Amino acid sequence: MAITDALATAAEYRTVTGKTDTGSDTQILVDLKAVSRYLEGKLGRFFTKDAADVTRLYIPVLSSSRLRIDDLSASPTSITIDEDDDGSFADETALAATDYELHPLNALLGPEVWPYTSIVLTPWGTKGIWPVGNRVQIVGKFGWPAVPEPLKAATIQFTAIYRLETPRATSRISELDGVISSSQEAQTIIRRLTDQYKEYHVS
Repeated sequence: MAITDALATAAEYRTVTGKTDTGSDTQILVDLKAVSRYLEGKLGRFFTKDAADVTRLYIPVLSSSRLRIDDLSASPTSITIDEDDDGSFADETALAATDYELHPLNALLGPEVWPYTSIVLTPWGTKGIWPVGNRVQIVGKFGWPAVPEPLKAATIQFTAIYRLETPRATSRISELDGVISSSQEAQTIIRRLTDQYKEYHVS
């Protein structure tokens, strides 16, 4: 699954809505993607994952052993600190696996898997504290290990309302905000998803 994929497939949509004709799959997928991005915007995080490694940079602002990161779907390929603060990582050595832990420690154990959201330098490692103001380069696959089932179900349900392919739909609404605001059930689902999955950024 790529980071730009929908949170549900056209086949999954057809299964839930009882449709068998595959002729509309292209447009269904467009609508599923639109709803997926809408939900992710509401919740402040994305629930797909990178298909290949990407490089992200972070700058610690607190003298702490913990560095808050974007959702990380698996162990990173490398973590490197720009120790001499020259803007280059070519002259730096990546951290050893013993230098850090990924938190939450049991994120991938389930029953619903979650991403790693912070990197904590270990007391037994070589660093101890993230250097304030120095760039940290993380190479890995970001996002969620798997799309949470409630997000997949909501994506399908909202898309069906949007496409007038559910008994709950009354008339085609051109904007997704209209779909949400016109349905009390949709509002309830959004509140539940927000309680469980919303990302709150602390500056």
